[in-house]
Amino acid sequence: MTLGTTAGPPAPTSPPARLAAVDTLRVIGIVGVMVIHAAPFAHGPARLGAVWDAATLANQAARFAVPMFFVFAGYFWARRGDTPAALASGARTMVPRLVGRFALWSLIFMIPFESDRIFRRFPEGFLRNLQANVTWAATHPGTVLLQGTSGHLWFLMSLAMTVALVALLRRVCTTRTVLLLGAGLFAASLLAGAYRRTALGFALLFNPRNGPGFAVLPVALGCWLAGRTPSPRWATIGLGLLGGGALLAAGELQWLHNHHGTTLAQDLVIGTFSMGVGAALLGLAGPAWLRVPRLAALGPLVLGVYVAHPILVDLLVPLTRRAASPWADLTAILAIALGTLGLVRWLGRWRATRWLVS
Repeated sequence: MTLGTTAGPPAPTSPPARLAAVDTLRVIGIVGVMVIHAAPFAHGPARLGAVWDAATLANQAARFAVPMFFVFAGYFWARRGDTPAALASGARTMVPRLVGRFALWSLIFMIPFESDRIFRRFPEGFLRNLQANVTWAATHPGTVLLQGTSGHLWFLMSLAMTVALVALLRRVCTTRTVLLLGAGLFAASLLAGAYRRTALGFALLFNPRNGPGFAVLPVALGCWLAGRTPSPRWATIGLGLLGGGALLAAGELQWLHNHHGTTLAQDLVIGTFSMGVGAALLGLAGPAWLRVPRLAALGPLVLGVYVAHPILVDLLVPLTRRAASPWADLTAILAIALGTLGLVRWLGRWRATRWLVS
């Protein structure tokens, strides 16, 4: 089944125009990322991922966001020109910016922001946790290289490594060949991740989520989609992949849980990837009901919100979690979103800090 008619990408003389439906989904996706990191509804004796409770459902429903972001990254990168030379030119711009943000935000997140630790006995608590963070970074250089000093920064380094790798591969092979290589990397990462306890699984010395293992396939898929003209059929296919992926992910997770004792809260399974691709196709199709101007207007701020939001998570979640109330959890998500949005806009006002969030 084709997704649309083949049409070469536009000339790389100007960046692609913003798409309202894509920006709307980006905003929805970043809220999903906040849900993952804030872990709402995780109260009581059951740990996250032990049963299909509200906490686990919210966590897994939000997992579509990361593969969707990777597809969008590949799509808009290749829309500037899907030739080896054009992709290499784009990579020379993207990779240093991603690595630069990764490095500086890793330095920022050496500072402890957890309110339940740093304010318990201030300033002793703050200084003690700062020292602990520095010591951890010094003794875990491999993890810091791939993940940074805050777990969410893995996305920046993964995207930088993937863009560099795909640009290099495109010098010697086609996008479809890169897709096949990406599928192999994705399968291997699954076997080292969610499927590690199965007969074919194996262990790595690092989290398979980090690095290009999971990212090459969705980024290459985004590049492939960039050479095709979106059509209304993309929305239908996208909805099918989104819904079908959710059912597949639930089935995968339940099977892994029943037969191998794997937690239900996983970073990525096959169904999660399907959900992300479906959401990306839906956004690129641009149906009118998904073009929400007020949400789309926030689209350019999503990257900044992504890198900065754990500051608000660390500050607010320990306070709201004491209430052990779903309403407190939802209030925390809203406060994290609004607080991070304000922080990003404030940082964007100053030339010295604008590049951190844009």
